[in-house]
Amino acid sequence: MAADDAPVLVPGTGYIYVAPPGTALPDLSKGFDPKDSSKWGPGGLTWKSIGNTSLDNGIEMSADGDEPEVLGSWQNKSLKTTDPSKTYAVTINLSDFTAESYKLYYGTDKGLDSKGLFSIPSSPAAQPRALLIAAVDGGKAVVWHYPKTSIIGADAVKVDPAALTEMPVKATVVALNQSAPLGTVSPVFDLAAGLQAA
Repeated sequence: MAADDAPVLVPGTGYIYVAPPGTALPDLSKGFDPKDSSKWGPGGLTWKSIGNTSLDNGIEMSADGDEPEVLGSWQNKSLKTTDPSKTYAVTINLSDFTAESYKLYYGTDKGLDSKGLFSIPSSPAAQPRALLIAAVDGGKAVVWHYPKTSIIGADAVKVDPAALTEMPVKATVVALNQSAPLGTVSPVFDLAAGLQAA
């Protein structure tokens, strides 16, 4: 690989989709159009765009949990390092005020009522969704896929006259089942050519 073909990414644009838990990652090997899920082959229309998200605040991926601890004996001060569990989460600032955005922020599966209004629940519940994030740098991208996340409002909605109003939500990554990985992430790949097997 030439030095100017380094696998780095400046995510100038990005696209975020949700689907029912367990929805499979689209086939990335035959070219991938992150703007249009109808071109993703079978199951592509299952993925729904969550619309516009914050340009200023971006996407934050976090890992919470204890730090590894070094355990030692009298004879060997660093005999073993623990493997603490981690919880992964993605914070997204939603800019579109739609029924789907409200469901994710306020924590309900109910949509708009007969009057076209959204009822804020008194007992919110995190919403289960598969999550797909495509970070795009020109003709290249990195794609994250989480088969199951639990999404709910993460912080206050700020109504600022000089900026787009945003609804921050946090998608906590959870296991779909005991044997499945929590998710997958691609290397940087060419969108037109598609992801090539190693």
